[in-house]
Amino acid sequence: MTMAHRRVVILVENQYQELELWYPLLRLREEGVEAKLVGPGIEETFLGRHGFPAKAEMVTSSVSPRDFDGIIIPGGFAPDYLRRLPVVTNLVREMYQQGKLIGALSRGPWVLISADIIRGKRIAGLVSLRDDINNAGGEFVDAPVVVDGNIITARGPNELPLFMREVLTFLWRSRPRLNEPHPDGWLIDGTGNVLSLAQLLRGKPALVLFFDSGFSPRGMTFLPRYNEWAERVEEKGGLFIGISTESIFTHQELQRRLHLTFPLYSDVFLEVTKAFGVLGASGLAEWAVVLIDAHGVLRFAERCPGGDIENLPGFQRKFESLFG
Repeated sequence: MTMAHRRVVILVENQYQELELWYPLLRLREEGVEAKLVGPGIEETFLGRHGFPAKAEMVTSSVSPRDFDGIIIPGGFAPDYLRRLPVVTNLVREMYQQGKLIGALSRGPWVLISADIIRGKRIAGLVSLRDDINNAGGEFVDAPVVVDGNIITARGPNELPLFMREVLTFLWRSRPRLNEPHPDGWLIDGTGNVLSLAQLLRGKPALVLFFDSGFSPRGMTFLPRYNEWAERVEEKGGLFIGISTESIFTHQELQRRLHLTFPLYSDVFLEVTKAFGVLGASGLAEWAVVLIDAHGVLRFAERCPGGDIENLPGFQRKFESLFG
């Protein structure tokens, strides 16, 4: 459930490296990601280097970058065919420019070179690609996995566990797409009941506040200020809820000490914070605010590192459109 609103393209062509395609595909689907095999021909079957078939579910020309959160390019000799297709290099370039995940393994960086997106970037891959990468303005790095911005590259199939760890971390931290149904996940209320975010909202517009630790200086300062926001939201028939990864016992003490008038929900499963891309490296949620309309559509989602939501660009306009 945590990654159910993430979508990733995996490119396929003849002579693909089997492990580098199937491991990411199955690992992503295991996490709930909608991973699609995309090739030059729809429903065309492509054979890997060892003869294992893979059937394309979408044709490359039908993929819109705005509909996906990332793209992965397995190795083998398939990248040499893919890099010759403008529809492929344009897709990769547009997704890169939009800050989407760009993943490539072994010979996969060939496609990144042809898309002209590696200038000034540190790139891993097969050692045989060293000159190609350096001559294209990148910096070849002989390392298992390299992360440089939104580009994640790996040396080969032996690095797949490390590669996928970085891919999933990137997806967890990427923002969900606006104007689509909100991500879901399990939460625990103040009495220990487990319910999903969708069950909690029950068709009402909502302002969802993510925060790290209520007993931090920032939490002690800002959480009580949100009582006024909660009152405004509730007057319009909406819901104002706070979510953190702390326990329900911490939340109970927070509400008692800070006199909070809005409910707090515990995301000890880390599902909702991951789904909204606001799980910090420490395992705590990052400060962020989310607006969801009565139809369950995500209308606004932004981090607010200082805890102050009033000055977030675009927030006031979206808030007024939902709650008046």
